[in-house]
Amino acid sequence: MTTYENQLMQLIEDRCGNFSPKEVAEKLIRIGVVDFSRCKILAVREYVQEQMKKGKLKVDVMWEAAERFACSYEYVRKCVYYYRDVNWR
Repeated sequence: MTTYENQLMQLIEDRCGNFSPKEVAEKLIRIGVVDFSRCKILAVREYVQEQMKKGKLKVDVMWEAAERFACSYEYVRKCVYYYRDVNWR
């Protein structure tokens, strides 16, 4: 990890040690530390992957994701196929 990453981890531990993971995430989003556009990409990608694990067809799930996240099918397509550097796993 870089010096910046270590410093951020120490800051989170010092200031948010008693918070739940949800509260830590909310605080980081609120103060602007988290890149919200990358979070949106991750949310769409994870939704599509989870629905496909349930046996649904990818194209159908991508249309569902566009409706669920109130975005275009093209945006969902980009999230799934082009933004490969945003992965949870």
